[in-house]
Amino acid sequence: MMKVKRIVEAVLFSSTDALTPNAIAKISSIHVDDVKTALNELIEEYETRDSALEIVKIGNKYLMRVKPEYYPYVEKFVEKDLDKGSLRTLAVIAFKQPIMLSKLAKIRGNKCYEHVKKLKEMGLIRAEKKGKSSILTTTKEFAIYFGLKSDKPEDIKEFLKNYAKKDAKLEEYFED
Repeated sequence: MMKVKRIVEAVLFSSTDALTPNAIAKISSIHVDDVKTALNELIEEYETRDSALEIVKIGNKYLMRVKPEYYPYVEKFVEKDLDKGSLRTLAVIAFKQPIMLSKLAKIRGNKCYEHVKKLKEMGLIRAEKKGKSSILTTTKEFAIYFGLKSDKPEDIKEFLKNYAKKDAKLEEYFED
């Protein structure tokens, strides 16, 4: 099992995307049940060791990442999962949630439909149909992805207000 854990750890370390246990099993030619066992053991090990790294479960996928408190030291080296436009769209959704997709389009423009599709695929937002539009909100995975302790909208808004101080364009979206 030790070798299986090392292989799973190596796959997670090398991937820039979150991976399902099935994807890891396919990549490594290891049975999916063994991959799941290894993932659970690795998560526990990373939680108990004094490390700047962690393995997090986002939906049904797993991601190895730098713990949020250490991210400022490495962010200039890290490839971004989300382009700036998608991040800004996500920030508007998170700050104004629940928000109608039609209202988001007025704020962010038509490009937001592409962003919303990507954000839903990543599991960071959910969309519930309401008439001809949809209501958008963040998910628990959003909080996990950004290393937040809470997924409550008010806590997310507080986080975003602090984050927006680094991005003047974001601040203007947060004005009501």
